[in-house]
Amino acid sequence: MKKTAFLPRGLLTAFLLLYAFFALVPAAIYRVGQIERNENKKTESTVGEKNEASSSHTESTASIPGFLEGQQLAIATNETEFTLYDTATGEDIHVPERDFIKAAVACEMDLSAPEEALKAQALASYTYYCRQRQDGQQIACDTENWLVYVPQESMEARWGEDFAQYNALLDEVVDAVSGQVITWQGAPILAAYFAISPGATESAENVWSPDANIEHPYLQAVASPGDMLSDGYRSTVEFTTEEFLEKITAHGLQEPEGAPETWLTNVEYSPSGMVKTAQLGEETVTGTELREMFGLRSASFHCQAEESGFRFEVLGWGHGVGMSQVGAAFLAKQGADYQEILEHYYPGTQITER
Repeated sequence: MKKTAFLPRGLLTAFLLLYAFFALVPAAIYRVGQIERNENKKTESTVGEKNEASSSHTESTASIPGFLEGQQLAIATNETEFTLYDTATGEDIHVPERDFIKAAVACEMDLSAPEEALKAQALASYTYYCRQRQDGQQIACDTENWLVYVPQESMEARWGEDFAQYNALLDEVVDAVSGQVITWQGAPILAAYFAISPGATESAENVWSPDANIEHPYLQAVASPGDMLSDGYRSTVEFTTEEFLEKITAHGLQEPEGAPETWLTNVEYSPSGMVKTAQLGEETVTGTELREMFGLRSASFHCQAEESGFRFEVLGWGHGVGMSQVGAAFLAKQGADYQEILEHYYPGTQITER
C-alpha cells in the first residue's frame, strides 16, 4: 500500500515538540481531564477493546528487570518458532514465527488501522516475545479469547469472506518487518505497549519501580496527542459507598474512617497525568494499585465523592508505558512510517537486522 503523507515531516516534528511542553505538565493534563467532567459517557473503541490484552500481558512485566541491557544481540538463528502455553486448553503449542506474529497483530490491533501502525505493532510484538523467549520465560496465550495468539481457523471463522483480504494485509505487514528487532545497546528491548494514553505516555519508573528508568531508559514519557481524539479516551466508573468499601477490603486494606470525601486524599500526579500515589484512609497506595482495585482503564483518573457514592473519571486505557497503539495510528495518518513511530515511543533504540 502506498503511504500518503498528510503532514510535512518537519511540521509533524515541530507539532510533537510543542505539544510535549504542554502535555508533560501535570496541570495541563489535569485540565484536559476536567473539560467534560460532568459528562456521563461510556464509550468503547474497537481498538481499545482489542488492545486491553496488551495492557494485561505487558503489565505482568512490572517486576521483570532489564536482563539484557549492555549485552550483544544473541537471538539464535535457528529459533524459528515460539512455544506457547494455551490457557484455553492447558496445552503447549508450537507456532512458526511468521504465523505467530501475524496472529499477534490480529489480536492486538484493529486491522483497519494504518499499515505503518500495524508494522510498528508487529515489530514491537516480535521484539517483546523474542525477549521473553530468549530469557526462557513462558509465553501464555488464550486462543479462545484472542489473547496473544489465535490459529488461522479462528481468523477464518471470525472474518468469513474478508479472511483473504485481511490475511494478505497481515502477510504484507509481517514481510515489511521480517528479520528486524528493536534493540537497546545490542539487546532486544522490553517493547511494552498499550491502547490509549491520557495525552502522553508514562515513564516506567512511575508505573513499575523507582529504578525502572535505569533498567529501561528507552521507556520514557513522550507526547501522544492523537490519543485524545479517540472514542475510548474517556470513561466513567461509579460505585456506591458500600461497593467502594468492598473493593478496598477485598484487597486486604482497612476501611477508611471519617466522612467519605476524606477517604481518598493527597493524590500525587506524574508529569504525564497518571496517579503516582494517594492516601486511602491510613494507607499509601500507588495509582496502579488503585486502578486494579477499582477496575479502571488506566491510572490517569480523578475521583469525586458524591452523595450517592464515588465517581471516577478516567483518561486513556492501559498502563501507559511504551507505545500507544492509538497514538501510533495517529502518527501513521500524519505520514510517519513504522521506524519513526517506534523511534518516537522508544527513544534511543535502534531497529537491528538479525
